Amino acid sequence: MINSAPNIRQKTYSAIALTMLFVFALSGCAAKNGTDGLAVNPQLSPESQLTYDYLVYQDFLSRFGQIMRNGVKTKEESEKATSLQQKALVVLDRILKVEPSAQLYAEKASLFWAAQQIDDAREALKEGLQKFPEDSDLTMSLSSTYLVDNRTADAEGVLQDYIRRHPKDLVVKTQLARIMLEQKKFAQTLDILKVIPAGQRTSEILYYYAKASAGLGLTKQAIRALQKTVKIKTDYIEAWGELAYLYELEKDYDSAEKIYTKMLEFPEVSSHIRLRLIELCLKLNNPDRGLSLVLEGPRSTSFLLEAAQTFLNGKFYGQASTVLDIFVKEKDVPDAYYFFKASIAYEGEDDPGKALEFLSKIKKGSDHYDRSIQFKAHLLIELNKNDEALAVLREGQKEFPDDPNFFLMEAALQMDHKQPKKAEETLLRGYKNIPDSTQILFQLGMVEEKKGNTDQTLKYMEKIISMQPDHADALNFVGYILADKNIQLDRAMVLISRANKLKPDNGFILDSMAWVLYRQGKLDEAWKNIGRALSLEPKQPELWEHYGDIAVAKKNKIEARKAYTRALKLNPENKELRKKLDSL
Repeated sequence: MINSAPNIRQKTYSAIALTMLFVFALSGCAAKNGTDGLAVNPQLSPESQLTYDYLVYQDFLSRFGQIMRNGVKTKEESEKATSLQQKALVVLDRILKVEPSAQLYAEKASLFWAAQQIDDAREALKEGLQKFPEDSDLTMSLSSTYLVDNRTADAEGVLQDYIRRHPKDLVVKTQLARIMLEQKKFAQTLDILKVIPAGQRTSEILYYYAKASAGLGLTKQAIRALQKTVKIKTDYIEAWGELAYLYELEKDYDSAEKIYTKMLEFPEVSSHIRLRLIELCLKLNNPDRGLSLVLEGPRSTSFLLEAAQTFLNGKFYGQASTVLDIFVKEKDVPDAYYFFKASIAYEGEDDPGKALEFLSKIKKGSDHYDRSIQFKAHLLIELNKNDEALAVLREGQKEFPDDPNFFLMEAALQMDHKQPKKAEETLLRGYKNIPDSTQILFQLGMVEEKKGNTDQTLKYMEKIISMQPDHADALNFVGYILADKNIQLDRAMVLISRANKLKPDNGFILDSMAWVLYRQGKLDEAWKNIGRALSLEPKQPELWEHYGDIAVAKKNKIEARKAYTRALKLNPENKELRKKLDSL
C-alpha cells in the first residue's frame, strides 16, 4: 500500500500568497467553530476550497499516521485515531469528486489498511480501478488485499488480467511470480518468468527464477540463475544464501564454504549464516575451524547455545563443551548450560552419574525443567535405580500433568518389568489427564493388542484416526486388524495406502499391504509387497510367517518351508508355526 501524503497542487497565478493566507485564516475559524475543516465553506471559490481541502486532509493524515506509527495503546488513542481516519476520509472523498487520481485512491485504501479494514481498502481500490483501470500500483495493492485474506486465486487473477493487457510490465509480472512461488507453484512461476528476455531480467526476477527451478529439482539451472543474480547485485544476501545451500545439496561443500565465508563480510549478516558455516565445517570434518567461527562470533546467549547444539548434533563433544564453558565466566549461567553439559557427560563421556549432577542444578520453573526430569528418569533407569526413576516420573506427572511423556515413560518401565496391569493403569491415569493424547491412546491400543483384545485395540486406533487422520501407525493398525479379521477389505486397503504414503518404505506397513492383498486374492501383488517388507525388516517372525502363508496360497511349498523355518528360528515358541511347517 502507498502511504505518502499528496503534494499541494501547484499554482501559477500571482495571487497564490493572498489565497493561502485566506485559506489558513478560514481554517482557524473553522477549528474554533468546531467544524474541524469538514464542512464546505461557501465563501471560498471552488479552486480555493480544493486547496483548502488538500491542506486539511494532509493535516488529518499526518496526525492519524503519527498515532498509528507510535502504536495504539489506550482506548483514548484508539478513539482519536478512528476520528482522524473518518475525518480524513470525508475530506478525501470531497477531493476525489473534484480531482480524482490513482494516487489518492491508493491513499484512501491505505487509510483503511492501516486500521486493518481490509474489505473497505479493497472497495476503495476497486473504485479507483474503475477510473484508472491501467494503474499498476492500484492493481498490485488490490491483489495484496486478497492475499491477506488467503484468497490467492483472486490475488493471482487480478494480476493475470492486468498482464494480459500489459504483457511487458515486468514489475507486475515479478509480483505475480512471487505469489506463485509462495504457493509452491514452481512450474507456473517458471512459465511467467522464462518468457522475459535475458537482457530484461532483474536480480529479483533471476532470484525467483532460481527458487522456482530449485523447487522443481532443476538444481543446476537454479545455480546458474543465482550466479547471474549475485553478479548483478553483489550484496543480495538471500541469493548468496540460496546459492550456498544449493551447493550443499550438490555436495559441493568447498563452494558452499567459500560463499558462507564471503557472507560473513556483509555488514548485517545474521548469526544464522555463521551457524550454517559452522555446520558445513562439521560436514567437512573440520571442527576446529567451526570452533574458531564461534569464538569470533557474537556472545549472545542464543547464538552460543545454538552453536553448542550444532556441535552436539555432530557428536563433537569437546568443542561443544568449550563453547558452553564461555558461560562459566558470566554472572548468570543459563539452565541450558547444565542440560547440554549433562548431554555431553552422558553421550560423550559415558558418565550418567556426572550427567545427573548437572541435571540437579536445573531450577524448578526453568524452560528446561520438564526435559531435565525426563532425562534424569532415563539415566536412573539405565543405572537400575528404578524406584528413584519412578519417584522422578511421578514428580513430573505432578508438575506437568499435561505432558504425556511422563506417563509413557512410567508405563514403559512397568512393561519392561513384566507389569502390564500397572502399565495399563498408568496409561489410563494419563488418558484421564490428557484425553486428546494420541500417544497414550496408541500405547493403550498396544496393551490391548498384547492381551489379545483386538476389538478394544480397534476402538483406540479408530479414535486416534478421528482425532488425527494422518496418524500413519494408527491407520496401519486399523487396516491390518480389518485384514486379519477378513472384513472391510476395501477400507483396509484405503487406510494402509494412506499410511504407506505418509511413511514410505516402512516394512510393517508393506506387510499390512501384502496381507490385505492376500485376503483379496491378489497373490502376485501380495508376494511382491511381502518380499519388499522382508527386505526392510528381515528379523521379524510375523513377516516371515506371512511370507510363508502367501507362498502356500501360491502353491510354492519350497518357499513356504523356508519362510516357516526362518520364522521358527526367530520365534521358536510359536506352536502354530510348527503346525504350519509340519503340514507341508
